[in-house]
Amino acid sequence: MTDRRVVTYATTKLLNQATAARILLELGDLLARQDRADLALTGGRDAADVYALMGADPLSQSVDWSRVHLWWSDERFVGLEDPDRNDEQARRAWYGSLIDQGLLPQANVHPMPVDTRSSAQVEAVDQEENERALTQAAATYQQEIIDQLGPDGHMDLAVFGVGPDGHYASLFPDRSEVKLQDDDLLVTGVSNSPKLPPLRVTMTTPFIRRTPKVWLFTSTAEKASAVAAALGTTDDPHVPSSYARGTLETLWLLDADAASKLR
Repeated sequence: MTDRRVVTYATTKLLNQATAARILLELGDLLARQDRADLALTGGRDAADVYALMGADPLSQSVDWSRVHLWWSDERFVGLEDPDRNDEQARRAWYGSLIDQGLLPQANVHPMPVDTRSSAQVEAVDQEENERALTQAAATYQQEIIDQLGPDGHMDLAVFGVGPDGHYASLFPDRSEVKLQDDDLLVTGVSNSPKLPPLRVTMTTPFIRRTPKVWLFTSTAEKASAVAAALGTTDDPHVPSSYARGTLETLWLLDADAASKLR
């Protein structure tokens, strides 16, 4: 298991600026030694701020975006233009501009499947039907990963936020999805999520752990207890982010408030 390294920044602003720059530099390094780079993105307020900074950073001009592929570690299973979708947030904050400029091919963006049903239809069906829809969505995304990267493929870099409850991706405390150990199951559905919206799709821990570099970034005192709990243990289903690790590097990027309870 790779050691977990922690880097702390004095303010949230500095954390977000550094995270944005790190991602851009890592993409440039990857493309200097291989034909393409596959990046798994996350959602949330912190992520949207980081993506906006990536778009504004001059380092972005040094990345050959035609060889970068964007993926999502998890997604809200909602309609295509729902503002809750991680993909929609990232598109508005950042990568939509790259596409508009002709720098990033639309085919290099791999959003997770959408729920094509109306909200009324979703509410009218039973739990089993929702779970079937989630299973199909997860299988579709898994097949896209395999088609692009092969059955043993992996992301090159995966970035995650961390929730106040210690979750990452859509892997929530004490849920069955956290404990999945099937190496052949890359993506799974999540029903009755404790955080709205209730239907989600997520990469699994075994697949995330194929990634050479896994980075987690988070801020604010609200997250301090979760950060301390995650870094104080490993593979604890009460704290899902304690499972996060890469084959080469596991990096936690924090502001001073999020790091305030670390010993």
